[in-house]
Amino acid sequence: MKHPKIYTDCYQATIQIFHRTKSFPKALRPTLGRKIEEASLSCLLNIQKASLNKTIRLQSLQNASMALDELRTLIQLSRDLNAINVAALSELSGLTKQIGREIGGFIKFEAK
Repeated sequence: MKHPKIYTDCYQATIQIFHRTKSFPKALRPTLGRKIEEASLSCLLNIQKASLNKTIRLQSLQNASMALDELRTLIQLSRDLNAINVAALSELSGLTKQIGREIGGFIKFEAK
């Protein structure tokens, strides 16, 4: 089964996030690291729901958008706490920005 681009992009971002959180300082891994992983999984799974079920598509996309906003905040916080470096912040911010554009476009299309 071929997945939509938005799902593939979010899936790849989730993999990147899980790799990054492995290297978090021990004190931040169980708290901030876990929250970041949960937010990325929530976004991914809501996008999957939206792509599979038309009746809950708009709600799932809105939930994915909220999870993505949470993820962005947590990624910035992880940089401010030196859990990730500037290059990682830049990479993850670029991925979340692209996914945000895709979710926004999908929501606009569905709201018509």
